[in-house]
Amino acid sequence: MQFKFIPVFMCILLLVLINVKIIMCDEADLSEKDFVLPMPGNKNMVFKPVFLGEGNTEFSIKKFKVGDPDGGFKEYPTTVALGGSFIGEKNGHSDWMYYIGKYEVTKEQYFSIMGGEGTVKNADTQMPIADISWFDALTFVNKYNQWLFLNAVDKLPKNENSVGFVRLPTEIEWEFAARGGSHVSEDVFDQKYPYKEKIEFFEWFSGPTSSHNRVRKVGLLKPNPLGVYDMLGNVSEMTASFYQIEYYQGRYGGFVSRGGHYLSGEKRLRSSLRTEEPFYSKLKSEQIKENQKPTMGFRIVISSNIFVSRNSGKRLSDAWEEYRNSKGSSLPAAISVSSTSTKTNVKTDDIFNYLNRLRNKLKSSGIKSEAVARELKFLENSLADIKFIQTKSEEDSSYAWAKIASERGFFIFKEAQKIPTIKKLIEIAKKTNRTSILKKYEKRYSELEKNIEQALSTYSDSLRQLSKINSDIVSSGFNKYSNFLAKHDVEEQVKINKIVQNHTISFQRNQRVDLEKWKKDFLNN
Repeated sequence: MQFKFIPVFMCILLLVLINVKIIMCDEADLSEKDFVLPMPGNKNMVFKPVFLGEGNTEFSIKKFKVGDPDGGFKEYPTTVALGGSFIGEKNGHSDWMYYIGKYEVTKEQYFSIMGGEGTVKNADTQMPIADISWFDALTFVNKYNQWLFLNAVDKLPKNENSVGFVRLPTEIEWEFAARGGSHVSEDVFDQKYPYKEKIEFFEWFSGPTSSHNRVRKVGLLKPNPLGVYDMLGNVSEMTASFYQIEYYQGRYGGFVSRGGHYLSGEKRLRSSLRTEEPFYSKLKSEQIKENQKPTMGFRIVISSNIFVSRNSGKRLSDAWEEYRNSKGSSLPAAISVSSTSTKTNVKTDDIFNYLNRLRNKLKSSGIKSEAVARELKFLENSLADIKFIQTKSEEDSSYAWAKIASERGFFIFKEAQKIPTIKKLIEIAKKTNRTSILKKYEKRYSELEKNIEQALSTYSDSLRQLSKINSDIVSSGFNKYSNFLAKHDVEEQVKINKIVQNHTISFQRNQRVDLEKWKKDFLNN
C-alpha cells in the first residue's frame, strides 16, 4: 500500500508544481505584454500595446495604407498617418504606442459599469456585449473613465504628467491593429488579414465550419499577431470615427463599424471591411429608436491628450518646421499619394503660379523694371531645369528598377518551373518506397519554396520603388529593357518582363502586394 501511495502522492505533487509553473508563466506574460485596468466587482479589462515602430520623436508618425481594392470605391486604398498616445519600450527601443482592448467588451464588463441590468447569467458573462447603440457605448466609456479616475487613477498610463483615458478607437487605429501593426512585415500587412493559417482558426464567421451562425465567447480562437482576439469576426465593432467614403475627406455620414460578424461569409472577412451605420434605425413622430444590432459590439482603446504641459507644447512647436519640411511633406496632410515627379510638379507648379501672381502685381502697380523681369525669368528657367533633371533622373531610376524587378521575376520563374518536376519525383519516390531519395527530393522542394519566398520579398521591394515613379516613365523603362532583351535574343525573358510590367501596373493602381498571384503567374508561364 505504501509503495502505491508514493507514486500517487508524487503525481499529485507534480501536477501541483506544473500548475504553479503555468500560473507563474501566465502572470509573467501578463506583466510583460498585457496592460490591465481594474473594474468594479474585482473584474478587469485587458489591453495590448500597439507600437508604431517609428521611434519616440515629437512627430513620430506611422504612414500606411488602409483599404483594399476588393472592397470597391468604399475601401479604395488610401494613405493615412497614425500617431501614438504613450511612449513605451519594445525590444530595448523607445517607441510611441497606444493600447487596444485584447478582447471585445463582454456582457460582464459592460454591466459592471452600467449597473441596472447588471445581472448576467454565468454562461453569458464572456459573451461580447451587443444589441446596444453607439450612444450606449459612449455612456459606458464615460462611466468607466469616471470610475477609473475616482478609484484607480494610479493604474492608468501617463503621457508626462497627464493620465490616459479610455475611448472608442478611430477606424485608423482599428485597422492598423487588425493588420498586425508593426509586428508584421510590409507584405503581411498588405494582405487581407495577417494570418498564415486558415482564417477559421482566428475568426468567427457564418457557416458550419465556424460560428454556426451564433455569437461566441471572446478569446476562444487564436489571436492576431498583436495578441488581439476576434477583431475581424464574432461581432462587428463600433468606432469613434464618422463615416467618409474616402476615410478623411468628403462628406460625413453615420458612424463607422469595422470588421465582420458571426453572420458574415468567410470571403467577406478582411482587415479593411468598413460599414456606415446610422445613429438611428427608426425616425417616426411617435417613436425614435437608436440603431442597435445583435451582431454589433465594440472594444476600447486607451489614449491621452496631446498638449499635456507647456513643455510639451514648446517641444512640438520647436520640432514643427523641421518635421513639416522633411517627413511631414510626404504625409497625407501635405500631399496625397503620388509619384515623386508628381509631388515635385505640384510644388513647382505652385511656385510658377506664385511668380505669375507676382508679375501681375508688378504690372498692375505700374512698376517697370527690366532687372526684376530678368530675375523672374531666370527663376522660371531654373524651375524648368529642375523639372527636366527630375524627369531624367526618374527615367534612369525607372530603367534600373525595371531591370532589377525583371531579373528577380525571371529567377522566380525559373525556380517555379522546377516545382512540378520535383513534386512528380516525390510522388514516384513515395510509391516505390525509396526513403533516402525521397528525403533528398523533399529537401530540394523545401529549398525551392524558400528561394521563391525570399525572391518574392525582394521582388515586392522593387515594385514598391517603381510605384514611386510616374507611371508613364515606368512604362518607358520597361519598354527600354524589353528592347534590350529582344536584341540579345532572349524571348523567354521578354515574356517574363511583360508579366513583371503588368504586376507593376497592378501594384501602382491597388497599392497592395499579391504574392500568391505573382507566384502563380510565374509558375503558369
